[in-house]
Amino acid sequence: MSAGTDALVALTIGTLREHAPFDEMDADSLRFLAERLAVAYYPRGAAIVGPEGGMVERLFIVKQGQVRGSGRLAGQPAADAVLGAGECFPLGALIARRAVVFTYSAEEDVFCWELPAADFHALLARSAEFHAFCTSRLATLVERSHRALRAEAGESLIDGAGMLAPLRSLLKRPPVSCPPETPVGEVMKAMHAARVGSMIVVDAAGAPLGIFTTTDVLARVAAPGASLQAPIATLMTRSPLQLEEEATLADAAIAMARHSIRHVVVTRDGRLVGVVSERDLFALQRLSLRRTSERIRAADRLAELVDAAEDVRGLGRHLVAQGVAAEQLTGMVSALNDAISQKLIELAARSHRIDDGWCWLALGSEGRMEQTFVTDQDNALIFSAGDAAAARGAYLAFADEVNRRLAECGFPLCKGDIMARNPRWCLGAKEWRALFDGWIRNNDPEALLRASIFFDFRPLAGDARLAGELREGVLAQTRANRVFQRAMAETALRVGPPLGLLQDFSAEQLDLKGMGARPFVDAARVLSLAAGVGETGTAARLRSAGEAIAADAFHVIQGLRLRHGNQVPVKALGPIDRRLLKEAFRRAARLQSRLRMDFAL
Repeated sequence: MSAGTDALVALTIGTLREHAPFDEMDADSLRFLAERLAVAYYPRGAAIVGPEGGMVERLFIVKQGQVRGSGRLAGQPAADAVLGAGECFPLGALIARRAVVFTYSAEEDVFCWELPAADFHALLARSAEFHAFCTSRLATLVERSHRALRAEAGESLIDGAGMLAPLRSLLKRPPVSCPPETPVGEVMKAMHAARVGSMIVVDAAGAPLGIFTTTDVLARVAAPGASLQAPIATLMTRSPLQLEEEATLADAAIAMARHSIRHVVVTRDGRLVGVVSERDLFALQRLSLRRTSERIRAADRLAELVDAAEDVRGLGRHLVAQGVAAEQLTGMVSALNDAISQKLIELAARSHRIDDGWCWLALGSEGRMEQTFVTDQDNALIFSAGDAAAARGAYLAFADEVNRRLAECGFPLCKGDIMARNPRWCLGAKEWRALFDGWIRNNDPEALLRASIFFDFRPLAGDARLAGELREGVLAQTRANRVFQRAMAETALRVGPPLGLLQDFSAEQLDLKGMGARPFVDAARVLSLAAGVGETGTAARLRSAGEAIAADAFHVIQGLRLRHGNQVPVKALGPIDRRLLKEAFRRAARLQSRLRMDFAL
């Protein structure tokens, strides 16, 4: 290779390293790529590659200028996005060895590096980083974004593994276990000798039967004066919470928050391999899951719950800075907020003369367990009293107290008054069934738009059977009513992803809630109601509909909302996050194209 050629290759490598995934590729793979690239010029408006060209023959990497990718799905415009310097196309068509679906053209004068298809496939085989990016572009960019956050925070959780690391990464020593017939005294000696806070009781095959902790020593042995010769099976906590070793640290954290426990038993194919404690997961001092959960559980005054709610927000912000994935983080925050709401409801119920035949319903983002840090109230009440009119007054007074106390804990009153204290949303079981029946039979788009929030309900406190019976009736109707499904789909298509903003991100602000998350939320609701699926969470609904990538894209939007709020200044987004948004918006457009096809719109 001549000196001039070698210098050109070195210059190309230096430019490529400014962009993902080339900045993480090994030197040999990057040189292999640079040596085989050729530069091509396309004037403004020129077609670069399109469906009529047949099987794609080369990879394009934008060197300078902007390339527009545009096309139609189900007869409608879809994913009209502009690619900038360092972005590659058309990856899907190259990997599948097919023609492109969209047409790529020069938005302005463009220079592209071009790599022959044979060399593209060879590079896939030799570079793991390039292969991961090309086959799982969204997931790769998400991980890059999370790593950038952790770097900004100056530290990472759990020995740098992050909250998405598997539980097995924390298992540094064999578990301490015993058979169920072991005397309590021997168990306590063994725990002291091993300096552990828990003993796992297992059967002959190694499957966990129970757990005995240092807390149990006082509560179950010392205080009641239990015999030290008694078998541990008589004092252990049966059926301890178990997760397989491939579950993530975040999964364990959510479980601890939801169940107010300190230990999770880790298994491999159902057999004990270790124990992970709350102390193992977090060193957040006062803002720990255990302390926050215990504080909520022990509270008997409003002021204590106000402080606990602030702890939850502080914990959430800390974990955002550490790059914890949006799905795990919103699940964790929602679980703790649920606990606060449940405690407030419990305290209010003590001072009101209401029977046990009621259920507090969470609606909207709370019903979907997708709360961010600033989420107003959306709730309702269902009760089983035969004479709804006579009973309503007591329930309204109860609901008003709960709504006011929630507001004092930092959950603002709903501006649209969709709260249980509103007589319109404090109804008997028969009234709720009639209301949903009216919405489902009435296909007026405006009515459906207003009612959509109610289709995301889930029980939060009280008799969950009331919510379950209502859900069964609602899903039976939505599954059988094609006209309703189509009307809901039309409503969901009213707001599309901000494709026009993808050209150059020239807008000062992006509405990540109204234009980013909403297309996913609305589409997922339609698909689940049409299929009769009882899930309320957007990601769970999408996955049940076979839209796993769309679920990941939704959490890209959620992650940015957690970090920046609902209105994000475009200048606050780095290059990786901008590329993430492009991928997420494209996926939203494809999801809406599916609605058009499924419901013939």
